[in-house]
Amino acid sequence: MAERQPRRAVTGRAIVLGTLVVLLLVLLASPLNRYFGSRSALNGASQQLRQHRQQLTELSRQVARWGDPGYVQQQAREQLQYAMPGDRVYVVDRGQRNDIVRTAGSSAMTSDPTSWNARLWDSVARADAAP
Repeated sequence: MAERQPRRAVTGRAIVLGTLVVLLLVLLASPLNRYFGSRSALNGASQQLRQHRQQLTELSRQVARWGDPGYVQQQAREQLQYAMPGDRVYVVDRGQRNDIVRTAGSSAMTSDPTSWNARLWDSVARADAAP
């Protein structure tokens, strides 16, 4: 009987196959890295494009609002504290900040005897009349 030789755990075919796999991994590592990097950059750019389009939509809405004279008047009243003829304006002092509160009513230019300017003029007239 012929004595059997012990089988090797690693054959020549396995070594060649392993070498080919390692060679393919080394050759494909750089292109795969560039591919995944460019995909990541593309996804980031598309996300940024979506955000810019949303901003453009919002800014277009704001431009359309500023084209409306009523909106411009409202913003002038709120931001610049302008008042329209016929508005009664009150300035409330709360420390450092001045707020304007408007109420519907007659204009401050009317000759209401209880208005502050009428009382001021009366006091000046009385002071001139006193001996």
